Amino acid sequence: MNFNFKTISEFNDYFKDEKTCYEYLESQVWQGVPVCPHCATAKKPYKVKARGKFQDIPSYRCSERACGLPFTVRTDSIFEGSKVELRKWLQAAYEITISKKGISSYELATRIGVSQKTGWFINHRLRAMLTETNPEILSGTIEVDETFVGGLEKNKHVSKKVKRSPISRTLDEKIVTPKTVVLGLLQRDGKVRSFVVPNTQGVTLNPVMRANVETNSRIISDGWVPYKELQNDYSHVSVKGVIGSYITYGDQHTNNIEGYWSILKRGIIGTFHYVSPQHLQRYCNEFDHRYNNRLQPIDARFAESVKQFAGVRLKYRELTPNQPEPHRKLRYNKAK
Repeated sequence: MNFNFKTISEFNDYFKDEKTCYEYLESQVWQGVPVCPHCATAKKPYKVKARGKFQDIPSYRCSERACGLPFTVRTDSIFEGSKVELRKWLQAAYEITISKKGISSYELATRIGVSQKTGWFINHRLRAMLTETNPEILSGTIEVDETFVGGLEKNKHVSKKVKRSPISRTLDEKIVTPKTVVLGLLQRDGKVRSFVVPNTQGVTLNPVMRANVETNSRIISDGWVPYKELQNDYSHVSVKGVIGSYITYGDQHTNNIEGYWSILKRGIIGTFHYVSPQHLQRYCNEFDHRYNNRLQPIDARFAESVKQFAGVRLKYRELTPNQPEPHRKLRYNKAK
């Protein structure tokens, strides 16, 4: 199925009802042959009449005697268990795919007609869908750099400020900061991958690079001392400079990864305004996916992202593990 929508109105006109949305997902995932998500059998299932709010959606029951469970294309996916209409889910996936710097939960909730809490949950489910499940090993010339995400200390309340050593103005000594550290690996003419890490020590950064970069590749970084340990496994080039300037020695520079950091931070500052360290990795996965597919047309980007919805279900309690259980009112029988 090929389409190229120029406006969100054209998108909504095409996905006008639930049946069209279900049939589109089936064509993307099953390609005309329904597969039971419970037992993974491709044996032709029984068609059953759907119940509930939408009566015309395609529903099935597994024909395998040992299974026999009902299912739809929503089962075992990010859409499972959601009361939100599928057309709203697809519109949200389209919005988050085509936007350059993401879309906030408030803006998404307004556009698809849900509450802000539901929009926040939908956004995080879609970010789980955009996460690479089997990432390829990076090779060739790799630019490595770290960035710090968080507010400025001068803007914080006195009770929340963290005492630290004086700021260094060179790249040889990293700034000691309470901000969250993100490590980025960018393959030239290839993909980017970012990781939220606890600190900038060599025991933390170098294992991540060894797990994601092919041995004997060429790594270009700044003058941070722990990177020197990579010389044993890679062709390491260290580029020194002054904070706030871009230094280029031929093709020896880290300007590409610096450009990616600008997109990530403009998205956080201009769109989300605040991102907690608990969920920062999901935001990084979203920006990684959008950057890696930036050269594809809009329809291809949308179709590629939707294909990954199966087998990924993120529950609300997994997003908020530190929050207490909702208060439940207890009923007491009146004494006779």
